[in-house]
Amino acid sequence: MPHPFPLPKVWAHRGARSVAPENTLAAARAALAQGAFGWELDVRLTLDGAVVVAHDQGLRRVTDIARRSDMPGRAEHRADRLTLAQIRSLDAGGWFARRDPFGTVAAGEVPQQELDAFAGERIPTLAEALEWTRGAGLAVNVEIKDMLGGDDALLVYETVRLIRQSGLEGRVLVSSFRRASLELFRELCPEVPVGLLLDEKATAAPVEDILAGLRDLGAAALHPCVRTLAPGRAAAFREAGFDVNVYTVNRPEDMLRLAAEGAAGIITDFPARALAVLGAKGQE
Repeated sequence: MPHPFPLPKVWAHRGARSVAPENTLAAARAALAQGAFGWELDVRLTLDGAVVVAHDQGLRRVTDIARRSDMPGRAEHRADRLTLAQIRSLDAGGWFARRDPFGTVAAGEVPQQELDAFAGERIPTLAEALEWTRGAGLAVNVEIKDMLGGDDALLVYETVRLIRQSGLEGRVLVSSFRRASLELFRELCPEVPVGLLLDEKATAAPVEDILAGLRDLGAAALHPCVRTLAPGRAAAFREAGFDVNVYTVNRPEDMLRLAAEGAAGIITDFPARALAVLGAKGQE
């Protein structure tokens, strides 16, 4: 019996970050190797106005900045308080083997040669990430982060400029939790679709309230949190005409449920696992 909906597209969350350091080109390469449709990345501004790929405002979790005597004090260990040159000098990959955030190193799922190569991995600029994506043939979901008091408008303007220069027409989706950033992006770049991200609390809001917000924004997609996305809600949003790309979907049972409800995509730390689960579902 054929599956009633197209199977969800698999997006690699910050790249395939279960097997490579997140938001690096190494994680993007892993996403490609695992067969992902696209990769999701996060963008922030540096002190000198460059757009870099980083999830956290602070850089201590995913770089060696805390051990660098040539860097400013702890309070300045933030993307928006460092220049691009300072950020580019950081090791954004050496931590992965040591911390093993998903247990994949201990399980032997990451070859030693790859682990050794992660040391010295750099935080990419958005321009570099888009250039790599174009060459790789993947799609990309650019999440515009909240600058937390910084220049959110400049981040949007620069993101628009870089996307338009990238030559990735038709393969870019822009998302954000910050509605004002999406509104400005839509005004400046209406040809690129946007997805509204919802945190756990917002995902649990009444369906009609969420739909009203999507329509007002002119969004093409909704990106809800899997933790509070109750059964049946993904189908309701799909039936209202919106793509539903759910994050962060790592459990097989959630992958299967979302496929059954017609979700357009799942954003996962384990692309290969998702493809295996969905492939088995598609063959039923």
